[in-house]
Amino acid sequence: MHIYILDCRYYLFMDINNIFDKFVSNLIVYVSYTLMIFTWHYLFYNSGNQTDFLLFYFPYGIIILAFLFFGNRIIIGLLFSYISLFFVLKNYSLYLTFNNFFVMSASQLFSVPLTLFVLQKFNITVGVGEKYMLDKTNIYHVLLIAFLSTIFLGILMAFTSILYENQDGFLKFIIGHFLGGAVLIVSLKLLVNLPTIFINFIKSS
Repeated sequence: MHIYILDCRYYLFMDINNIFDKFVSNLIVYVSYTLMIFTWHYLFYNSGNQTDFLLFYFPYGIIILAFLFFGNRIIIGLLFSYISLFFVLKNYSLYLTFNNFFVMSASQLFSVPLTLFVLQKFNITVGVGEKYMLDKTNIYHVLLIAFLSTIFLGILMAFTSILYENQDGFLKFIIGHFLGGAVLIVSLKLLVNLPTIFINFIKSS
């Protein structure tokens, strides 16, 4: 009986810990993606040439990193972020970031997990360490995943684009997902390694 109570307490603790972990993961992703997408939206509508600014869709980098390091459990955080963006822009009578908002959002949301799923089916493992074919701590491997996910995004958008007549800036927006995502990923990598680079520079001096 005593062992049974201990087991119940253990599993209850593990369940609470798991729920808390999912909550924190989704909160981190929600805050970071919401801040990034609102920042991008502000810059987009205050830039001189909006079409050219489509070539740097930075928020896509957050989506890639979120799925790589937190897995599919953060999909709720991303969904709430899209919903927040939609209602805030509608409430203040602002233009949505792009045409066909829900279709584009769904394509962005599923392009990365779809890429990881296909890689897994081809026995291309993704994880941390040399035993994995693609190391998600390796900047070059992450950029490769970003490129592949952009291809899947283009495929998803190509299938859905037949439903809509107006697709202005479609190609630039797809390319911009890779360029913007790559710039954000590289920038974050440099930012994380900046203290180490600075310390090594001081030592070499």
